[in-house]
Amino acid sequence: MDYLQKISQSTPIHNAVQLIHRLPVAHKLEDFYRRASRNELIFVGAATFLTIYNLKAYINSKRRKLNLPPAVPYGLPLLGHTLYLMISPFKFVDWCNKNYGEIYDISLLGKTVTVTSKKCAEETFKAESTDLSLTEGIVNDMLHLNYLFTDREMILSSKANAVVVKAVLTSQRVPLLIPTIQEGLERGAHVLLNQDGPTIVKKPSIFLQNYVAYMSVGSLIGEEVAKETEVIKSFAEFTGDIIGNVSYFVFLPKFLHSYILPFLQTSYKHHHVMEKYVMPMIAERREKLRLAKEAGQEHELSRDFLQCLAEYVYMDEEGNPTLFTEKELAHNVLMVAFAAVHTTSTNLSYCIYWLIARPDLKEKLLDEINRVTPGKTRVTHDDLLNMPFLNNFVRESLRQSVDRLAVQKKVMHDYTYYNGYQVPKGRMIHTTTRQMNFGETSGRSSIEDMDPDMSMNKPCATPARDFLTFGMGKHLCPGRFFAIQEIMMSLVYLLKHYDIDTVSGKKPHPVSSIGNITVTNCEEPLVFTPKN
Repeated sequence: MDYLQKISQSTPIHNAVQLIHRLPVAHKLEDFYRRASRNELIFVGAATFLTIYNLKAYINSKRRKLNLPPAVPYGLPLLGHTLYLMISPFKFVDWCNKNYGEIYDISLLGKTVTVTSKKCAEETFKAESTDLSLTEGIVNDMLHLNYLFTDREMILSSKANAVVVKAVLTSQRVPLLIPTIQEGLERGAHVLLNQDGPTIVKKPSIFLQNYVAYMSVGSLIGEEVAKETEVIKSFAEFTGDIIGNVSYFVFLPKFLHSYILPFLQTSYKHHHVMEKYVMPMIAERREKLRLAKEAGQEHELSRDFLQCLAEYVYMDEEGNPTLFTEKELAHNVLMVAFAAVHTTSTNLSYCIYWLIARPDLKEKLLDEINRVTPGKTRVTHDDLLNMPFLNNFVRESLRQSVDRLAVQKKVMHDYTYYNGYQVPKGRMIHTTTRQMNFGETSGRSSIEDMDPDMSMNKPCATPARDFLTFGMGKHLCPGRFFAIQEIMMSLVYLLKHYDIDTVSGKKPHPVSSIGNITVTNCEEPLVFTPKN
């Protein structure tokens, strides 16, 4: 304390302190401090902290002297343009597009992000991952899966999963999985739903995650574990654990994440489940591969996802091969579980709630299902091809369920768009996805506006400029054929065997949102009543 007192009395510092005391603002701040409540001081402190925290990125972007996109004005202190998006997202985005073009900067909770539309948005979708990275933007900076997996496991996920899924879950091979999927969904229905009376589902998201897990485990990992409830439970719960933590990561600076991780993450238990059940399966398959190779024979193992993953060898930039361990491969299955369960359960939820909200669409779909697959007949691939209304309904449901601002990609180095505007390294890029899907009618979001005929029999898994649910270009979701088939098969089975309604009997809004910005599925409790 004597040392600090001595320094404060030195001539330069003493003069600086005296100068600050003479400023009128100093007395006002001191006055505010004396009168302010504890909550007011906390709010001001947080605002000051966030401002200083984001100041470094702003200064760095200015120093680079890039041809930055136009910055949208009228941002509010601390909140930026967040409040405008929350109050009127469609009008705000339309106004920005009209006044600032295809690319511009806005502030979300005090953080500058770049928004792209039209050609710039298409470029964002199609850009190489070395330029604009979805893995860095979503997987690491939003979901923070890198907290749960090693660096080698993250490399495995980013390099192997898309390659393996594209090889295994093609449009030609996915129909061959129909019997396995059918057994899984029937098993899930019998376990999760009463067969002799109504079942009230209070938490639809959790229910649908479990239901989809029953469908997916046999097809993705192998029929050996299709009935293992521990594996199915991990498939379902891992998704919920990850999504449940996102809100904490969004509002806290990254350097604080390590302090809250022990209180949030419960996902390592899923690693142990995969080690218990999946590791031995991979080891057994690799041993059979080795023996077949030594005997000079072709192996007779099924070409499912797990098999292709067991055979995968990663070649680095220098051409050196990397063979991953059974433990790393088993952990990687959780990455696939998250993608499969989250995508399918969320979109299946949208479809179910649309049918409840629009009884006319439900009646029309039931007529088609009963005509193509009468009685208790199991659905086939040909049956699905002969249900155009089912295809149009699912496609339109998915078109309706995109975010106002979506596809959070991270800029890996200073990036220049086709029109000359440059975005600095580290910036997050968003796209006006709903506006691209619906154009000038993107603001029409009433339940009555939903019209399946707008899809005009275009296949659900086929991308288009007005259908960006699964992405665009070579970065299309590789599992889209599998997800669409599971959604369609689920709707056919559930509608044939159960009456589905909200517990309240009220018409739900199929697509909910968080802060009117990010869409999410409806959580209105459901009741499933078996049909006689």
